[in-house]
Amino acid sequence: MFPEGFRHKDHVQGRGTGMDDVLDRAVIILEKAESFIVPIKWLWKMLNIEFPQFNLTVELVTDNLKRDSRFKLFSEESLEIDIRTRSLLPDDDLESLGFYRGARVMLKSRIPTRHEVISFLLKKADQTFETLKKAWDIRPEGDEHTEDQLLEALAKAQKLQRELRAILMKEEENKAESWRSDHLSEA
Repeated sequence: MFPEGFRHKDHVQGRGTGMDDVLDRAVIILEKAESFIVPIKWLWKMLNIEFPQFNLTVELVTDNLKRDSRFKLFSEESLEIDIRTRSLLPDDDLESLGFYRGARVMLKSRIPTRHEVISFLLKKADQTFETLKKAWDIRPEGDEHTEDQLLEALAKAQKLQRELRAILMKEEENKAESWRSDHLSEA
């Protein structure tokens, strides 16, 4: 289950010799991450940079995250990630653009607000739209089926962007109105 020379629970504190240190570092990475939820594969890459001596695998990190009560994992299916849209580019290209396939993880202690969730979704919608535009630029010439799929995906992504921006704008207006009523009623 663990790589050679890798001890779990019986490691020397502070010497980076066990999974506890890896998981503690995962907490710090997730606390500082731009997003409240990240792909496990991205976290695994970050942990391998800091703990190259362990030759961690995605499976090993995932199994240990599952067992640690500080983390909440989400399957790709539970997040309803549209694989059809994402499969227009190879995985390596997707990863270079910040898209990772597979499960996601978040800290249970970092529960997002409604505004953070909507902002997160908008950012992902923006990334998806940009990726689809790049896919359009490299589409096979004369392939009407691919062009139709890309145009449909672009239209859906653009619609989602508009809807999320409208929700955020409405939320900002509500915050401003609430602030005005709270502060003007005091005067």
